Amino acid sequence: MLEKKIKANVTLLLSVLALLVLIFAPFFLADYHLSILRTVLLWLALTVSWHFFSGLTKYVSLGSAGFFGLGAYFTAKYLELSYRGYFPLLPMPLIVLLAGLLNFALASAIGLVTLRVKSIYFAILTFGISEMLRNIFQWWEIRITGTRGTYLPILFDSGTIYYSILITTLAVFVLTTILRKSKFGLALKMIGGCEETALHVGVNATLFKTMSFGASAMCIGFMGGCFTTRFAYINTDIAFDPLFSFLPAVMTLLGGAWTIYGPIAGAVLLSLLEEYLRVAYPYHFLAIIGFLLILIIMFMPNGLMGIVEKFKGKFSKERINP
Repeated sequence: MLEKKIKANVTLLLSVLALLVLIFAPFFLADYHLSILRTVLLWLALTVSWHFFSGLTKYVSLGSAGFFGLGAYFTAKYLELSYRGYFPLLPMPLIVLLAGLLNFALASAIGLVTLRVKSIYFAILTFGISEMLRNIFQWWEIRITGTRGTYLPILFDSGTIYYSILITTLAVFVLTTILRKSKFGLALKMIGGCEETALHVGVNATLFKTMSFGASAMCIGFMGGCFTTRFAYINTDIAFDPLFSFLPAVMTLLGGAWTIYGPIAGAVLLSLLEEYLRVAYPYHFLAIIGFLLILIIMFMPNGLMGIVEKFKGKFSKERINP
C-alpha cells in the first residue's frame, strides 16, 4: 500500500513538472525547437485518441487521416467563408469544437455499419473511408470551386499556435482518461478481451463501440482543427496525409498497447525520430519507418513498456531472492 502511494505521488509530481515545462516552453525554446514540440504534442494527441478506441476494443482503425482531414478542412473552410462574410466569425476554440462534433456525428454513423466487420477487414474498410473522404474533397475543390486548396485568411503567431495545440492535447488526454477509468472504459476493455463474453454479461457492444469510435474521431477532429493554425494554405494532400492513419498505430505498437504509458512513450519517441528522418532522409524515411514496424512486431510484440515490465520483474525477483 505504501509503495503504491509513493508511486502515485511520484507520478503526480512528474506530471505537474512536465505540465509546467510545457506551459513555459515558449519562453525558453527557440522557434525551431518549439515547432518540434508542437509536432510531438500533435502526434501524442492523435495516438492517445487512436488508442482509446483501437487499443481498448482491439478494432484496428486506419481511418484517422479521414477524420483529421475533415476537422482541418471544416475549420479552414469556416475561417475562409467567415472572412468573406458568409458566416459569423466565431472564436477559434468554438470552431474547433464544431469540427470535433462533426467528426463525432459522422464517425458514429459510419460505426453503426462498419463495426459489424472485424479484424483486418475493419482496418481496410476504415482506410478506404479515409481515402474516399480525401477524394470527395479533392473532387469538390477541382470541379466545384476550381481551386486546389484553401488559403487561410487569418494568420496566427507561433505562441497562439503552440498553446492551441497544447490545450487541445491536454483536453484530449483528460477526456480519454476520464472515459477510460469509467464504466464506459471497463465495457470497452471487456469487448477487447472477449466480445462474446461481454455480450453474455449484458454489455451493449454495438452502442459502446459506436460511441467509442465517435469519441476517438471527435478528438482526432479537434487536432485537425488546431492543425490549420500552423499554415497559411492547406490542401487534401496535407490534411488527409495517410501518415495520420498509420503512425498512431505504429506509435502505439512501439510503446505498448496494453497501458496508456505505452502510446505516450511511443508517440514521443517516434515523432522525434520521424522529425529527424524527414530532414536527414527525406526520400527514405517512410521505408525506414516501415522497417521499424516490422522489427517491432517481430521482436517487441509488447512494445517498450513490455521490456520495462520484464526488467522490473527481474529486479523484483533479485530483490526477493538475493
